[in-house]
Amino acid sequence: MSNITITLSDITYNWVIVQLDCKPSVDGLQDYVVLCHYRYNGVYQDIFEEIYGTCTFDVKPDNPNFIAYADLTEADVIGWLEGSLNVEAMQLGIDAQINSTLNPPIIVLPLPWIS
Repeated sequence: MSNITITLSDITYNWVIVQLDCKPSVDGLQDYVVLCHYRYNGVYQDIFEEIYGTCTFDVKPDNPNFIAYADLTEADVIGWLEGSLNVEAMQLGIDAQINSTLNPPIIVLPLPWIS
């Protein structure tokens, strides 16, 4: 069995926004996003690994950058996630999972006396 090692640059990463949880109203601001459910995945050739998580956002009614829920884009929410989460650590975890798939630390072999 060969030992294959890949690096972060060999993996294609992708965000999937699953759900946004909102407070109905915060100081007159409607549908204020407070929690994002996401999947962050990495693909190398035919190997797919994924992290599912949630990210809480602080309620700041005086935030000058508030975006109305109806005006949010996927890029806005991904920007919030990347500003709140340790993306490098997530990528390292996915990298380790993919490397473990390529180079399993334990393998199951057939019993040598059974043919």
